[in-house]
Amino acid sequence: MTIEMLASNTLPPGVDQMHIDAGGTLRIGSGGGLVEFGFRFMDIPFTANTRRIQSGPIVQISGEIAPLPYSAEGIVVRRSAIAIIDASQDLAHTRLAVSKHKTILCVGKAPLTDPWTPVDLIAASASVILEVRPFLQLLAEILPTWPKPPTAD
Repeated sequence: MTIEMLASNTLPPGVDQMHIDAGGTLRIGSGGGLVEFGFRFMDIPFTANTRRIQSGPIVQISGEIAPLPYSAEGIVVRRSAIAIIDASQDLAHTRLAVSKHKTILCVGKAPLTDPWTPVDLIAASASVILEVRPFLQLLAEILPTWPKPPTAD
């Protein structure tokens, strides 16, 4: 049933909410057309969700990358990380930012054309990630800490 539902690009009648958690479990229900899912890219866990804004539907993506290096870890590394974060501000849909807890974040959003399909959602999500990919690669080369791949339990 679930595979057929996803393949048909529509949700069953009366169902307008779908949630796929990081483990791949799918939950469906009703409640405003919200779709939430998680994925990993470059070992960074990302979350994504859809929502409607005044201009129409969008997909929002966020991921916590790593702590911003302290000056004691190397002033050159810290300055380089900040320069990469600053350079990302010119991207069309994605930004790197520093949280109040001094963690480097990746946030982005992309518009969806109404009515959108699961393929449209994945394509928009991929476009956000591909836009920021060179910046993530630079950070991965310089940061002393980087997210680790999940371990098999």
